Amino acid sequence: MKKSLLSFITLMAVVISPALALQPVQDKLLAKRAATVDAYRNLAERIKGLQINANTYVRDFVAESDEINTELDTFIKGIRVVGEPRYFEDGSAEVTVEVTLSELVQQLQRIYTIYHHLFHDHVYSFDQMVTFNRLKVIRETGHGAPRENPGLVQGLAQANAAAPVPSAGIPGWENVMARGRMMAERAAKVDAYRNMAERIKGLQITANSYVRDFVAESDEISTRVDTFIKGMRTVGAYRYLPDGTCQVDVEVAIQEVVKELTTIRDWYIHHDPYYHWYHVDLKTTKFEDVVNFYPKKRIRVTGEGVPPEKYMASGSQPAAIGNPMPQAPEWVGQIITAKGTGIAPEGQTGTEAKLMAARAAEMDAKRNLAERVNGVRIDAQTTVKDLAVQNDSIHAEVQTFLAGAQVSEPHFLEDGSAEVEAQLPLNSLWERIKKYQM
Repeated sequence: MKKSLLSFITLMAVVISPALALQPVQDKLLAKRAATVDAYRNLAERIKGLQINANTYVRDFVAESDEINTELDTFIKGIRVVGEPRYFEDGSAEVTVEVTLSELVQQLQRIYTIYHHLFHDHVYSFDQMVTFNRLKVIRETGHGAPRENPGLVQGLAQANAAAPVPSAGIPGWENVMARGRMMAERAAKVDAYRNMAERIKGLQITANSYVRDFVAESDEISTRVDTFIKGMRTVGAYRYLPDGTCQVDVEVAIQEVVKELTTIRDWYIHHDPYYHWYHVDLKTTKFEDVVNFYPKKRIRVTGEGVPPEKYMASGSQPAAIGNPMPQAPEWVGQIITAKGTGIAPEGQTGTEAKLMAARAAEMDAKRNLAERVNGVRIDAQTTVKDLAVQNDSIHAEVQTFLAGAQVSEPHFLEDGSAEVEAQLPLNSLWERIKKYQM
């Protein structure tokens, strides 16, 4: 009897061991697939928010028929993934996808050629998209997580040489699972869009009228404005605060808002025979006057989100035996930023001049950011620069950290110069150098 029982246990161990060994790999694939789906979903939202001409957007073209919508979705799902997926210690993954504007224009023209018989009185031309859309490359990142199982996270991280999670090292986030972190990020993004909508609707047009008066005229106008807002990109990295709150910023140029509102107004003047019944006189409404009441060039808002309680681990990880972990500095949850300006070389004009000015601004911003990072204090007597000078490994870690700087889209001034902002989350810096403090 004992021999039979021993044989059974041995057999079960042989069967179960491969399954346990495969679990981290399966979770890795699940996280990658979820991140890829999220990336394509984000990219679809961005593409449908692009302008075709002064009065039409890609979303209007797609809405013409289900066949066109399906054709565009098929194209989007075939768009290339940039680089390799990025895996984090909590089992989550990031995937980035991108497509050039010229490739998108070609595909839209191809789809229109196939289904042109569906359009009776509306002719689409996509050549003007390069004029109305500043970006040459449309890039989006998606996030995904496997099934939540805290016991498997450590094995997944070891199997894939995973990077520290974005919230690593920040008090209050030690027990947040991957899915909880991503849900907090999504909640922060939704909140930022909601706050942006409130800010835009609160813009004053005249002494007695506001944008919200125009938006309230119809559900269609409200939907178009909301779609415009959801097409905005977040600015910089997510911030993870010690109180368990996640923050993110959304920003838009005031001139882009004016152009969008004017486009919507003009469309209704030409296509809605009942527009003269509106409470707002569309023909006399000039959204350009918004700048008289809002002198700033850009609108920036912040959204906040928190992870759901069900995605919090039940307890803290046991402390490591040996040297205690160094206490995190107060700045660990902050974002460090620096601005840069650039001008094109003398004699260059047009698109090439803008490109060179933007590159010069990016280099200036990264140089200024490096100076600010080097000045960050580890303690009262020591800066990051001091540590980097004393230790080649720390110097390499700091350089790798600086190489990951996120740079905003360039803002071009009237004199032809360009401005950008570079930023980095300081918790990532702490994760790189804290091991040298033990």
